[in-house]
Amino acid sequence: METIIVGSARAEGAGRFQGMLKVGSMPDGVPIELPVIIVRGAQAGPVMWLHGCVHGNEYCGAYSIHEFTRSLDPAHITGAVIALPILNITGFRSRQRSSPFEIFNNTDMNRCFPGNPDGGMTEQMAYVVFTELKRYATHFIDFHTAYTADTRWALYADLGGEVSRVGRLMAEAFGFENTLPTPHGTLQTSALMAAGGEGIPGFLVEAGGVGPAFTRETVLDVAERLRNIGRAIGLLPGAVTPYPPLTTFSNFHWATAPRGGLFAAAVKCGDTVKKGQKIGTYYNLFGDVDDEATAPASGVVLAINPGPIIPQGDVMIHIGLDPTRA
Repeated sequence: METIIVGSARAEGAGRFQGMLKVGSMPDGVPIELPVIIVRGAQAGPVMWLHGCVHGNEYCGAYSIHEFTRSLDPAHITGAVIALPILNITGFRSRQRSSPFEIFNNTDMNRCFPGNPDGGMTEQMAYVVFTELKRYATHFIDFHTAYTADTRWALYADLGGEVSRVGRLMAEAFGFENTLPTPHGTLQTSALMAAGGEGIPGFLVEAGGVGPAFTRETVLDVAERLRNIGRAIGLLPGAVTPYPPLTTFSNFHWATAPRGGLFAAAVKCGDTVKKGQKIGTYYNLFGDVDDEATAPASGVVLAINPGPIIPQGDVMIHIGLDPTRA
């Protein structure tokens, strides 16, 4: 078998292997290194690449990856799993979305792929990661969160051919009801779409909220659904668990807050809303009702800003448009 080498993690045969991948350096020259986990079977097969914490404070993804990889027995794997549970390590350590050391360049790592070796710090880190992803991955899964613990939806790259077919297969095996077949022109510089552009089927999970806003139950559920993807693509043995049909969207709409204020949401993730429907209430500094926020479009609530305050221009609600039961 070909040896899998990602940074100092080296898998020559079956087993679990760990190491670090250098992706850059701190302002004082200390290396920036990401943890790498490889779980490999004795036989060649699909290579599932997973990474989490592209946004540093979206910790649910790292915990889900840890739970999944710890549940794997190399004796039961055909192929391999390569996991980088914490991609944006400087943001992760500072408990924020982006690196505290990126100031003037693109600070959102999920808008930096496939990366740029001559770009800003985050673009250079993305380039190192994507170079390894392209080398090994046959299937790609990315982990994100929104605001609240009830966040529960997914996306796959819908770019035609095998990328779309296998992406849909992964989405159905994972089984989150609300799923976006992501078209050309949407999230173009995300890892999901960059991988799809290289012919690698990609799937993105939105589960749980930022920081500590997720539950142990969510982590266990995500890990089992990942095992079901493993069964669907031939990585793991066993029958694929059938989940209910997906509800898909034409696209999504991020609505920003037209004003700031004390804010209490009136809807939750998974709710269906109509354009103009009340989605929350603003209060003034004396606790009096000050205004109402309304849905800017009809569809399914994918994420909602829970307050208790909301800055003007911050994301207020994320809506999946034109939901259709497939």
